[in-house]
Amino acid sequence: MFRKETIKESISALPLKPGDYCVITGTALVMHGIKEETKDIDISCTKEAFHTLADQGYQIKQGDFARKVIYSDDVEIFEDWHRGDITMIEEVPIASLESVIVMKKQLGREKDWIDIAKIEAHLAQQ
Repeated sequence: MFRKETIKESISALPLKPGDYCVITGTALVMHGIKEETKDIDISCTKEAFHTLADQGYQIKQGDFARKVIYSDDVEIFEDWHRGDITMIEEVPIASLESVIVMKKQLGREKDWIDIAKIEAHLAQQ
């Protein structure tokens, strides 16, 4: 399981430049402080960064909404999936909560609707 500090450590080791990616979905919720931990790290990157990773020989799979690089057993890097604002949290680019809601609605799994309720409750308190 990944907590905020282990997410930051894992991301700092990736061969990506800060302007080329952002943390998305459940990983973003940990960084925003809405969840304590997540089982994996999900990232969206630019098409250019994706092609660089592909050229380096990383395995590519087709995800539900975007192609993804299987960087490791617990890190997936999606090609240009994120749309919306990016917030910097502790020097890490993170998808805004509003854009995470959009992504979670696209996924539409039971756990995503639970996360959406947590996000909406968090936003209502601000």
